[in-house]
Amino acid sequence: MSASREFVVRIGERELVARVTASDPPVVVVDGVAHEVTPVAGGRSHVRVQGEAAQRIVSLDGAASPTAAAIGGVAFALDVRTAQAAARDAALAATGSASAGGGLVKAPMPGRVVRVLVSAGQTVERGTPLVIVEAMKMENELLATVAGVIKAVHVGEGVAVDAGQALVELDPS
Repeated sequence: MSASREFVVRIGERELVARVTASDPPVVVVDGVAHEVTPVAGGRSHVRVQGEAAQRIVSLDGAASPTAAAIGGVAFALDVRTAQAAARDAALAATGSASAGGGLVKAPMPGRVVRVLVSAGQTVERGTPLVIVEAMKMENELLATVAGVIKAVHVGEGVAVDAGQALVELDPS
């Protein structure tokens, strides 16, 4: 079985899931449709839906993670992220808006508390690191969104946390 990687590709308002299989030729499955990809000179690739004779030429901008593509001469802006990065960004956006104006810092996703960097009664400035949570093999440093005094620390090091769980309570100044 070939190894595969999953990506989330945003084109305008549309978001697609692409699974790339390291086979020969490489296969990209987008929304359940398999495409064979043959790289050619100039940063372009021939893309053919498996089982069909017609090919499309896709030109990427040459970056390791492309930011633009052209298909048949029509250019499209791309946002390509790994599935893990897309999930992390969505979780941070969901909890970041809830905590941006207040004093409750929540876990952006399920994980494990690696370090607690503050204690109750401590005065902190906006941007001060409070807690480090490990999720999806990445350490996420959660920062104070406002200046204030630590009212309570609800977790300890090594504790498993759920998405949205309160970690630190901050009394804004």
